[in-house]
Amino acid sequence: MHETPRPEDTESRTSDKWGPLLGFLTLILLFATLSSVFLRQRLVVWIFLVLGIASLIAFVVLRQQAILRFFVSRQVRYGANVGVTALLVTGIAVIANVIVVQRFDTSADWTSDKIYTLSDQTKNILHGLDREVQVIAFFSLDPTNNQVARDRQRAQILLDMYQRETDKLTFELVDPFSEAMKQQEYGIQFDGTTVFESGGVREQITTVDEQKFTSAILKVVRDESLKIYFLTGHEEQVIDSFDQDQGYSITKEELEKQNYRVETLSLVTQPEIPADCAALIVPGPKAPLMAHEVNAISKYLDKDGKLFLMLDPSINSAKELNQGLVDLMDRWGVTIGNDLVLDRIRPAFSLVSGSLPDAPTLSDFEFHPITQEVYRPVTFQLARSIIPKTNTGSDFNVKSLVKTTDGIGNSWGETKRKPDGTFEPDLSYTEGEDTPPPVSLAVVVERGGEASTTGDTLPADTQEESGTRIVVVGDSDFANNFFFHGTGGGDFFLNAVNWLTLEEDLIAIRPVDPTERSLRMMTPGEVAFVQMTAIFLIPLITFLIGVGVWWRRR
Repeated sequence: MHETPRPEDTESRTSDKWGPLLGFLTLILLFATLSSVFLRQRLVVWIFLVLGIASLIAFVVLRQQAILRFFVSRQVRYGANVGVTALLVTGIAVIANVIVVQRFDTSADWTSDKIYTLSDQTKNILHGLDREVQVIAFFSLDPTNNQVARDRQRAQILLDMYQRETDKLTFELVDPFSEAMKQQEYGIQFDGTTVFESGGVREQITTVDEQKFTSAILKVVRDESLKIYFLTGHEEQVIDSFDQDQGYSITKEELEKQNYRVETLSLVTQPEIPADCAALIVPGPKAPLMAHEVNAISKYLDKDGKLFLMLDPSINSAKELNQGLVDLMDRWGVTIGNDLVLDRIRPAFSLVSGSLPDAPTLSDFEFHPITQEVYRPVTFQLARSIIPKTNTGSDFNVKSLVKTTDGIGNSWGETKRKPDGTFEPDLSYTEGEDTPPPVSLAVVVERGGEASTTGDTLPADTQEESGTRIVVVGDSDFANNFFFHGTGGGDFFLNAVNWLTLEEDLIAIRPVDPTERSLRMMTPGEVAFVQMTAIFLIPLITFLIGVGVWWRRR
């Protein structure tokens, strides 16, 4: 006699038959939904999602008794205990991290080049700040300019590191194009300029560099400004004149922006150079200095003075008008030629402001702190040769800064003149008479001061320890109002003043040169292979293994 199947048994057999299939179908549909999301197929996503939800609901309805038994089983209780323990450990870790961040704000630099670590000199300076320093970094958000974007990121990282070392420094990043009023307020001319300000003193930096940033901080927190004197009384370039050819008003303005005090000095009425003179600038005298004036400069140099001498060539007379200065520089290892330097390979691009078409426009400089950041060519409108002497003795360090193009006939120092003292109209190189190429146009002289060349840090108020420093250039027009911003003449001039006044030696920081570690770009085929493997192949293999294990246990 056969028993009639009970409804419960029929329901159990139906659940055992269709439940696992619906479970596998639900997993497959959910996997297909995720794959469609990655492939951005919106319609397919919704289709698979609806089918997956329907399959999941059917599975829950058929297997509700088994699901209830699973949740009250011993395995679930053990699993719940493990889950609660994991949550507790995670909570403890989160709380510990919050405490560390709030109380011990620190970071670790694991890069091999230590590119995210400030130097000890910078840290000491930041720890010793006793006044507020505000920093405004003007970087545009233009995504087409990759260099500005990289500089902006580097500036933010660097200033973040500065701010972690002191609470006296605050900074903000400003887009000069969207905040034009602030750009105009600070007189920003170049994208990528960083302004340091403290107590009304401002310093502008156009490169992202730790040494430049730290030196700018030292300048704006310094109690006293260094004083620069311009010699007057001999028809020199005028620092208060706005004339394009004879004016140095822009030069004066830029020096004041760097926290220098600029004044004029007349040795006709003053017997000696003031003791507070950080550097004496002689900007192209057209009338001769008297003997006592030259003697005053000589005494100043003997006492470790700093001189920036710019001597233009004598165009209308064969007689050397500044023979006293020429003889003085000869004693310091510099030969000043009575010639006119021409360069036909690298000439001025046009007849600029009365300059000769063969006036040298040079960009290849000798290695020196003055020239290492002059990135634009410098036009020496009317220049004479300035050549280092040989056998100057062990006390002198004489070095050329810039030279004309090498090669006979390419450049030379013209010496031939007409009877009235002016140069011949047909200028050509004469071997044995003219100054042969390459012709040096600028020279630096340093006596003593080994500390400045070894990289040791020098205090700002101990210039006597540095020895004598001299910069001699055979032209004074390269830094006038016309050429200062239009060429690299302004950078060359300011770098020379900074070198004379030891501003580049305020802090010696080794620049970080990170090792390049570039990866090869993947081909389209390789990109497709990685995507297929990560999105489809690995999950599919895992799913099939799971199905096989389940089937074997059944």
